[in-house]
Amino acid sequence: MEQVAEKVKSLVHENSHNAYNLSAQMIQLEVVQGAVARLIERLDDIVYKGWHEEPIMACLAIGELRDTVRLIDMGFHPLFKEMSDDIKTLNIHAEELYKMVIKSEQK
Repeated sequence: MEQVAEKVKSLVHENSHNAYNLSAQMIQLEVVQGAVARLIERLDDIVYKGWHEEPIMACLAIGELRDTVRLIDMGFHPLFKEMSDDIKTLNIHAEELYKMVIKSEQK
């Protein structure tokens, strides 16, 4: 019984850690969302100023937008992978806890 209690404590601790990680990652996701919002504002600004119709300004704007999109992509993809991994781990721990606590009570 002590082994079960230790395993439950360990799983609860790991779940707490993963939930904390997800909370921090949500803040990072808000930063990425903010970058996307600023990019949209910049696109609107470029169109409003008519730069998309002037070849030289269009080239400069495209370069700026390309670099911004790459930076956003560099922030988003690792974050998405980390969040996916943490969610998978949370689900695995939740299932283990369910089996240990709920199913053992039903016997």
